[in-house]
Amino acid sequence: MLLKTLLNKTLFILLLLTGVFTNAQSDFEISSPESQGFSSEKLTLLNQAMHSYVDDNELSAIQTAIVKNGKLIHFDSYGSSDISENDPLEEDDIFRIASMTKPIVSIGLMMLYEEGKFNLNDPVYKYIPEFKNLTIKKRKKVKPVKNHVKIIDLLRHSAGLNFKGPEDYRKVISMNLEEYTKESVKEPLRFEPGTTWWYSSSTDICGYLIEILSGQKLDVYLKDKIFDPLKMNDTSFELPKNKLDRLTTLYVVGEKKELVSFDNKSNSPFKNKVTLLNGSGGLLSTTKDYLKFSVMLLNNGSIGGEQILKKSTLDLMKQDHSLGLKYKKLVFGKKKGFGLGFEVVKEEDTKFGSKGTFGWGGMFGTYFRADPKQNMVYIYMTQSFETYRLKLADKFRAMVYESILE
Repeated sequence: MLLKTLLNKTLFILLLLTGVFTNAQSDFEISSPESQGFSSEKLTLLNQAMHSYVDDNELSAIQTAIVKNGKLIHFDSYGSSDISENDPLEEDDIFRIASMTKPIVSIGLMMLYEEGKFNLNDPVYKYIPEFKNLTIKKRKKVKPVKNHVKIIDLLRHSAGLNFKGPEDYRKVISMNLEEYTKESVKEPLRFEPGTTWWYSSSTDICGYLIEILSGQKLDVYLKDKIFDPLKMNDTSFELPKNKLDRLTTLYVVGEKKELVSFDNKSNSPFKNKVTLLNGSGGLLSTTKDYLKFSVMLLNNGSIGGEQILKKSTLDLMKQDHSLGLKYKKLVFGKKKGFGLGFEVVKEEDTKFGSKGTFGWGGMFGTYFRADPKQNMVYIYMTQSFETYRLKLADKFRAMVYESILE
């Protein structure tokens, strides 16, 4: 590990001297932390804290990055992409980003909103007839819903649909999005649409809406409209054979508190033909790819001369659309809310980030936030179900803000 750390530091110094990444995929200029108002010393402490999770065998690996004022001021990789193979985590290794798929699909759908393909208050049944006669289970009785599910309900998680975890998706992996969508509304809703915030698989339905409204399969649409323009060359729903060796192993904690492989290069469904294009959590990506997407969001919908989304549309997405909804499972309180695809910070609070900060995370250990006030994006990627128990996001976010020079 010591050798790995020394090599990382040497690499970073070389990057500073050349001003570009050796990996041609990166479009970010390298800058010293101090020139952008950050403390190198504090970022070293951040590294040490993140590395400790690996050294204590709580995580297999972790990668962190910060872009400030459009400049990459921090990028660190530590640990093993696969413990059994003793493979060091590389800067271009690929992660399952889980629910960080949702902001991407939400942006994709809102691009069609800009084209006038739908209105946010349109009932979903206008495009998917199976949403016409939905039911809800109340006190063990199944009754017709009073409210129709609207497209805005899908984007802000107020549709009343159920949450689907990794095992649920594996059961229906042979379905396509159309089949999955129609199957998902056969069972009664959990809540009356438009009344309660309940985290669910509704972004899968957003993905199917994209297919209906655009006439393209979801993977093709996202590649044409987002991935290719942003040069997100390593973001996809399935893994090409020539990239298989870059897949980072996903771990769970075993009975003896050891890290046990849950999904790896040999058994991963991502290496096969993917039929169910899971808009809620099915994408693979790299830290650098997701930095490009995040910085595009931070820059009001543009990056590198590419205007992906209008500022007005992104401003609409960053509003708190959870106002008036009851909260279940996740309590935002007064300081946070939920927009159209991601969480938003409504009040100044260093615990959550500056007012206006927005972003989301993933069940498998991925996390991003964009802070317009600080003109900053910060990300970490690991592959573990344990990051919520470890409160990794809270620790990382706090140390990022502690690194800002006053």
